[in-house]
Amino acid sequence: MFETILWATDFSEHASDAGRRALDCAQCSKGKLYALAVVDPEDLPIVLEGAEDPFIPWEATEQVELRLEKEYEERVEQALRQAVAALGDSSIEVTTLIRVGTPWREIVKAAEEIGATLIILGSHGKRSLEELLLGSTVENVTRHAPCPVLVVR
Repeated sequence: MFETILWATDFSEHASDAGRRALDCAQCSKGKLYALAVVDPEDLPIVLEGAEDPFIPWEATEQVELRLEKEYEERVEQALRQAVAALGDSSIEVTTLIRVGTPWREIVKAAEEIGATLIILGSHGKRSLEELLLGSTVENVTRHAPCPVLVVR
């Protein structure tokens, strides 16, 4: 029934529960499981813009920013591999995906690209106040998803 399952995680407790449910669904349907983590640009380490140092060339500042972004993405990728390993079942192959952008948009885009037949995510993420003001990732994914969405509490 669900041949291609996309599990989106922000590494919260709810996301871990969703990962276990995604693994169960993949086992039952003998489907493919994709694990997705989205690096939100707002979470990336930044070098203060507008606070230029006359002794450091602009190119050097840009290189520092790129290095910090790459290191952050590598930490997210390592955390994703650990989250997949914590699921504990090696009979299902899990393909990991890392994206950079607005989480809900990247989840929907990844689902479209892989032809997901089900998206699974946790009911609450890490950004409670922001979500109250701007709408939650879960709400936006549910609204724009190309397939059914299972929200795990």
